[in-house]
Amino acid sequence: MDEIVADLLMIAAVSVGWQALARGMALGLGAAIPIGPVNVEIARRVLRHGFLAGAALGLGAVTVDVFYAVLSTFSFARLLNQPAVLLTMSGLGTLLLGYLGVQCLIAARKAWTTDPIDASLSDTAAASRSGHTALRSYVTGLLMTLLNPMTLAFWFVVVPAMGTGQTPAAGDSAGQTTSQAAGSQLPMMCVGVFLGTVGWVLGFSTALSIAQRAAGSGHRRRKWLALADAIGGAALLGFGVLSAVGFWQWMKAVL
Repeated sequence: MDEIVADLLMIAAVSVGWQALARGMALGLGAAIPIGPVNVEIARRVLRHGFLAGAALGLGAVTVDVFYAVLSTFSFARLLNQPAVLLTMSGLGTLLLGYLGVQCLIAARKAWTTDPIDASLSDTAAASRSGHTALRSYVTGLLMTLLNPMTLAFWFVVVPAMGTGQTPAAGDSAGQTTSQAAGSQLPMMCVGVFLGTVGWVLGFSTALSIAQRAAGSGHRRRKWLALADAIGGAALLGFGVLSAVGFWQWMKAVL
């Protein structure tokens, strides 16, 4: 009898573990797929620098998503969901998006006006710096995701409500509710978040890498890069404006 009970408990534990893994994968995809600054920048970097640069930026974002997934299962929601924290993140995130957007537009202008021979030499030099470019892309992905208030809201508002399948009761912090219900599922859920976000990043980067090769080389490729940089820069500046509007509204609400 004891053996039967033990077997049933083991089956139940495995079932709960797989459910946590599936939930984590769904959350990871939910955080990674929506069109936003990170996906725009992944696309631009894959088209300009190749698969490694775009994937590295995406993996930087994955690092933050997994980190937030861990924190969201503990009592950190009340600590991080503070006006001062959100204002700081929104302000720094706005500046970062503005900087990246301007850099994209500058790169677009250079790509459009550069002589084909100089462009070939520039591409050769860039290839020799691929490792450095990947590291910079990873750090950029970290900062873009870490300083995005919407990322914080996703992991500390949406995720706690999903932790038990219901919205936390009034008077309970989101972190406390989730830690009680999902603390034992944390490892499997984090693995799921990792698999979901990495799967999207690698799949998205691979598809764009194929498109990059289809764009050809030489003058034609430079024009496509200029177009990608211009569109990416405009999109990043647009996200920066939205972030600035949100920052201003929060400032008025707090002050």
